[in-house]
Amino acid sequence: MIETFPGDTMRARLIQFLQQSSIGIDAPSDGALSFYAGAFTHPSYTKERIDREEPLPYPDTFERLEFLGDRVLNLVVAEYLFKDSQQSEGAMTSRMEVVKNQNLGAIVPSLDIGFTDMIVVGQNQKKTTRIIASSFEAFIGAFFLDRGLDDTTQMLMRLIGDEIATFSPDDNYKKQLQEKVQRSMGILPEYILSEKTGPDHCPLFTYHVMLDKRISGTGTGPTKAVATQNAARDALRALDRNP
Repeated sequence: MIETFPGDTMRARLIQFLQQSSIGIDAPSDGALSFYAGAFTHPSYTKERIDREEPLPYPDTFERLEFLGDRVLNLVVAEYLFKDSQQSEGAMTSRMEVVKNQNLGAIVPSLDIGFTDMIVVGQNQKKTTRIIASSFEAFIGAFFLDRGLDDTTQMLMRLIGDEIATFSPDDNYKKQLQEKVQRSMGILPEYILSEKTGPDHCPLFTYHVMLDKRISGTGTGPTKAVATQNAARDALRALDRNP
């Protein structure tokens, strides 16, 4: 049984999170849940428990899972880029920047799966872009241990396949927005799906990006990745007009 974190039951939250269609795990075992709990628990919280001489409720650590997940993620993305096009090694290397911490940490909050809310940090630790990216990599490591490479690849394609396909290092508005507001406001952008129209084979998504609970930008696009990038660009323009 996974121990309860202060004010919430991590086991129940994990099960609800994993049951989302984009994740696709209906009946996780207790052993698997322990790995997922470790993936969402930042070392700043772990240190607080150790300092209080409290036991940890899971068998492995955030850092070890992050190490594994980083390698799995790089393999999945590299294989996708290799098979998806006849681009040169240099072009594929440029597109591999999608997995860098500053890019991944901006993508994950826009996935609309509540990932950032799952991360547990110490009392005085903010959830930074780096922490979000590292936790996502740790989650990938836990998923890989639970389900293997094929299922992990399918899960990642559901979550970030569109992000990989449309990623451009030169037009990464979500990264720019996140860096700007973290530096000036100390907060993270929140992306909210406003509307989805059109048939399933040709949808149109509309997203709002929220800063401090207020709509700061709106974007539309044929995929969630494009719509959220456009929303971030709109928010950046608004911030430039009204700094």
